[in-house]
Amino acid sequence: MVKSIHDYRILGLSIVDYILTFIGVIILHSYMWFRADVKNKRTFAQYILSFTFIFITMLGLGTILHYFFNVKSAFSRILGFND
Repeated sequence: MVKSIHDYRILGLSIVDYILTFIGVIILHSYMWFRADVKNKRTFAQYILSFTFIFITMLGLGTILHYFFNVKSAFSRILGFND
């Protein structure tokens, strides 16, 4: 039987969700960090911490959007959104 790309999951979220979130985070993070006026004032640790924080925040936003558009997922069920 052929598996859909949505069938592959990590912690209840589809791989597609992680990939789209990662792409969005890369775009947002690059815009914020690679401007000339702030580029020289940051350390690598701040860069990684900021990237991680934005990634987790975007996953939370994705969970909220799944809830608003009534998309059922295992992660939403764990959080108690699915009735």
